[in-house]
Amino acid sequence: MNRLHQILVKPLDTEKAFGGQKIGKFSFVVKNNASKNEIADAVEKYYGVKVKSVCTTKIQPKIRKAGRRKIQKRGIAKKAIVTTVGAKVIDVNKIKV
Repeated sequence: MNRLHQILVKPLDTEKAFGGQKIGKFSFVVKNNASKNEIADAVEKYYGVKVKSVCTTKIQPKIRKAGRRKIQKRGIAKKAIVTTVGAKVIDVNKIKV
């Protein structure tokens, strides 16, 4: 439980993520080794809402070409979509401590 403050990296800022906030679905970038239970506990602790479900998926790295033969990859990340009970709307930029 002492690593809950390290699980949520940042809120995900995309058009699809903002559309889901109206119906109580919030997207976060989380640590790669975080489990669904840990993500739910972290959201409940920091935002003060009840979590109904958590769906996770890996964000694939993007390949960038730098120079003639050199290929760089961005790091692999994990995305979590958290659904709140009763479609409660929260401000993802403000953390309740």
